[in-house]
Amino acid sequence: MADVAEETKVVEIPFDLYGDLEDAYDDAERNGDEEIVQTLDIFGLWKDRPNAGTWFMHKIWRALKGDVVAQTDVGHAFYWDDNVPDKKRERFKWLDRPALAIYWYGLAAEAGYGLAQWTLARLYCPHFDPHSEFENGRFARHWLEQAAAHKLKGATCDLVHCLKCGVCSCGRDIPRAEALEAEMNGEG
Repeated sequence: MADVAEETKVVEIPFDLYGDLEDAYDDAERNGDEEIVQTLDIFGLWKDRPNAGTWFMHKIWRALKGDVVAQTDVGHAFYWDDNVPDKKRERFKWLDRPALAIYWYGLAAEAGYGLAQWTLARLYCPHFDPHSEFENGRFARHWLEQAAAHKLKGATCDLVHCLKCGVCSCGRDIPRAEALEAEMNGEG
């Protein structure tokens, strides 16, 4: 993950960022894309003092243009798991919007981006996010399978746990879990 100081440096924008985002907002309103409208509203892009710096507005613009890394980063802005300190959670509570996180992760996950698939799976999994209102074991397992196919070690470890767990409706598969573990340990 990039250093915050690095990301807050001046970003040269070779186009009218506000104009492009306003156009995207108008298009989203016309097309009924509520998630895009909400995202742009939350970051206050139409106020004199936006809630996001130019670098993040550029990231939102890239996300709207289909950049899967930017879509995942926008998803991260809205996903607050249990590891977020209470002080930060209170200060930025206006960003805690898991439904918008699912939307942005979902765009990148559907495009095949492994990190978004893994994060989306964790949001759906009752083990990794026990407070999520979006618990769905089948979705979690589906996205873990997709992310593990990218050879993401963490996603594969989570898939092994999922296959052994059996707590939710996704079903257990101990032999497959053991085979994945052996493969990860170089035994397969």
